[in-house]
This record gives sequence, C-alpha cells and structure tokens, in this order.
Amino acid sequence: MALIDDVAAYLEDEGLGTVGDDIFKSYMPETNNGTIMAVLDTGGPKPDSYLPTKEPTFQVYIRANSYTAGKTMLNSIRSALHQVANQTIGSTYFYFILAISEGGHVGRTENGKDEFSINFQCRTR
Repeated sequence: MALIDDVAAYLEDEGLGTVGDDIFKSYMPETNNGTIMAVLDTGGPKPDSYLPTKEPTFQVYIRANSYTAGKTMLNSIRSALHQVANQTIGSTYFYFILAISEGGHVGRTENGKDEFSINFQCRTR
C-alpha cells in the first residue's frame, strides 16, 4: 500500500470519515457532500544515502460547507496526525508524523465551499 492509503485508513480509524465516502486518496472529487478531505502525496526531500528510511511529505486538503465545519475538521486532523510516533499504520512504519504548519484556510470555491489545507512530514521505513 502507498503512504496515502495508510494515512487515509488511519484517519478513518480515528473516526474522521470513511474512505471512499468523505476521505479520498490522491484527488478531491467534485461533490456537494458536507465536509470531505483528500490525502495527497507532496513528495519530500531526497532519500538519505546511508539510512534505509524515507522522509515523505503529504497534504490533507479539506472542503466544507462552512468555515466552522472546515476549521473543526482541520483541527481534528492535526490532532490525529501530529506527533504520531513509532507506530505501524497499515503497511508503513512511522518513526514520526509532524505537522509542517498549523494549516489554514486557503479560500472558497465558486460554489461557496470553504477549503483548508495542512501539510505533514514524516519518517518511514
């Protein structure tokens, strides 16, 4: 499984949604549902030449019917993922997951939906 598969499943296990219904992997669908999110690969730095670890980054992008609903989901995602340490999630062992920033509001869609984004870095093997 890919890292985003494992992260999406973890968010589902944390009660933040259901993969395929309101948690999506690698894309944000056009939908009028309430609060939805997408877990997206965002690359990361080059691999270490000596250690058998990786340091990928990923983003969770949120679209909600209101600013309050989106901000609440952003805070829940940050709480669920920030400072996860020494844990196997799915097929990935995470030495750590850390929020790169607090995340925030990135604007509104043409349909008036509020969008939020938060980025994470991690070390895996």
